[in-house]
Amino acid sequence: MFRMIELLDRQIVWRAPRTPAARLPALQASAAEFEVWIDFDGTITQLDVLDELIRGFASSDRWRQTEARWMAGETGSFECLREEFEVLSVDEPTLAAFVATIPIDPGAGPLFSLLRTAGVPFTILSDGVDSFIRSVLERGALGTVAVRANQVSHRDRRLQLICPHRFNECESRAAHCKCRSAELLAHPRRLSIYIGDGRSDLCPARKADIVFAKGTLAQLLADEGRQFHRFDSLSEVADALRIAWSIT
Repeated sequence: MFRMIELLDRQIVWRAPRTPAARLPALQASAAEFEVWIDFDGTITQLDVLDELIRGFASSDRWRQTEARWMAGETGSFECLREEFEVLSVDEPTLAAFVATIPIDPGAGPLFSLLRTAGVPFTILSDGVDSFIRSVLERGALGTVAVRANQVSHRDRRLQLICPHRFNECESRAAHCKCRSAELLAHPRRLSIYIGDGRSDLCPARKADIVFAKGTLAQLLADEGRQFHRFDSLSEVADALRIAWSIT
């Protein structure tokens, strides 16, 4: 995983930054040769849970300066989220009700079903919060999914971010070093597919063999001149892989 390979030798050819799913070039490698890493906020969900949480429940506007520094690449998500969580004020029932309002990409179910049918291992790598993710997955009846994310401690109206997957040598200074998680969880000799939408996905996307991107991630990859496939919904990703792997 995340090893340098010559994709052209495998006849895996990506020719354009955006190709409709029905016309994607065929992946000649079989599904059994792949593993998939999927972002959560803004990828599986249609909104970023943490962004909406902070906008709705911050006790001051101090988070806006922190967010601006992160978006400009001046700080990592660890510092950004830590400072943003410091200004959150919300009780547990209200928080649970809020998480229940987050819309899910309707393509998530078909994509997960396809990957399970094809025997392709997949894991959610998120800079968000594990309990929020599992609540959304349960509500969407998306089944058991491997999740690697941050955690949170809730006391009264205060939330404390806990980052068990932080890595001191993380190039992105992230709360969750997705590259490190991918390295630790990788299946030997499988090619990697990364699916994401945000700045926290940039580093692992750079190291993946194939990337599906939208939003900020797509723009950042385009700015760097990197090859990827744009998507709007996970249903497009599912369709592309189904065609590529000849799964009916």
